[in-house]
Order: sequence, then structure tokens, then C-alpha cells
Amino acid sequence: MEIKSNTQDGIMVLTPIGRVDSATAKDFENAVMAATQTSNKIAICFNQIEYMSSAGLRVVLMLGKKLGASGGVLVLTDMPEKIFAVFKMSGFDKILKIATNFEESKPFFN
Repeated sequence: MEIKSNTQDGIMVLTPIGRVDSATAKDFENAVMAATQTSNKIAICFNQIEYMSSAGLRVVLMLGKKLGASGGVLVLTDMPEKIFAVFKMSGFDKILKIATNFEESKPFFN
């Protein structure tokens, strides 16, 4: 698994590539938690994710809680339908901010 990062309009955008499962979740966790040292506004773009397990969901939830506790914002964007289905089935679509694409995520950061 690889994670690309860049900053757009003051928002750290992380793009994981591949699978987030029990074998890669620790790398994913390390990368997203490290991003909180740089920014408290983070968007995760899921358009290059093939698979997300419960281990990946746990990391996303931890990140959301950490950012929320410090006044930051996490928005999940560009989810393929099969990845969105995982978030919806777990109920995470009710507790996390999810936008169709990065442009639609911008109001969450204001």
C-alpha cells in the first residue's frame, strides 16, 4: 500500500492506493496520524482503494476522533461504491463526513 499526500487550499489530502486490510492497516495508521502533525484539516480520497477491512475502518475512526477532539476536520471523499458500502454497512456514514468529491468537501472545512 502506498499513500500519496498533497495540500490543496490549506487541506491535507491523503490518497491511499491499494488495499487497507490487517496487513496494511498499521502503515495506513502511521501515515494518517503523521499527517495530523502537519494539518488539522484532512481529506482522505478513496478513489484508488480496492478494499477496506474493519482494520482500516478502525484507523479512519481513530483519525476522526483525534481531529475532532483538537478542533480539526476529517472528510472522506471520492469513494467507489463498494468502499462506500462498507462505511454504510458499519454505520460510519452517519458519524463521519463523506463528500462525493474533493470540491464538495470544502464547505466542511469552513
